[in-house]
Amino acid sequence: GVQTCALPILKIIRYKKMIIQEIKTAFGDMPYPGTEYITNDLEGNDLERKQIREVFSRYENWQDVPRELLLQERDASPLFEPQGFRFYLPAYMLFALEDYEGADMIPENIVHSLTLPDAGTELYEFVRERLVLFNEEQRKAVLHFLEYLEQCHAEDFTDICVGGWHSASPHRAIERWWNRFGNCPYKLRCKIIKI
Repeated sequence: GVQTCALPILKIIRYKKMIIQEIKTAFGDMPYPGTEYITNDLEGNDLERKQIREVFSRYENWQDVPRELLLQERDASPLFEPQGFRFYLPAYMLFALEDYEGADMIPENIVHSLTLPDAGTELYEFVRERLVLFNEEQRKAVLHFLEYLEQCHAEDFTDICVGGWHSASPHRAIERWWNRFGNCPYKLRCKIIKI
């Protein structure tokens, strides 16, 4: 059956608005990192990275990036340099909050990129290098974004482990890294019910 959030719709809307404002405040005045910090292929040999650098470098304010571009480059997050990832992440997060259905795979891709893999794996340092760049205010905004997804869209994320591989879910992302940065001030607990 279809799953839905059991909370009153007005409470969800207020909660979402608070997180949107928190993201805008936390990331709002972040300086543009520079074209060389968007992707790491400065020689231009990697055509995908070159294209991402070219299209994103047109937007020195992350709030100006059009949704069409975010949708077109919904799989780009692993190709960003850590500074570019931090700079453009809030644009992706706002899209996911403001138009969850229209954002297609963006919420899942964000969660995946914010989930710290097992220590000792090849990806661990790659992801950790990105996550440590966020300041305290940004970390709390990301945590609250993940908590919102966990509380109101958990059914869209499967939390499974096969061998050494773990699926990405908001719960796993929070557990692996983000829970150290404070609890959700909104105390919203979104129970999932089947209808």
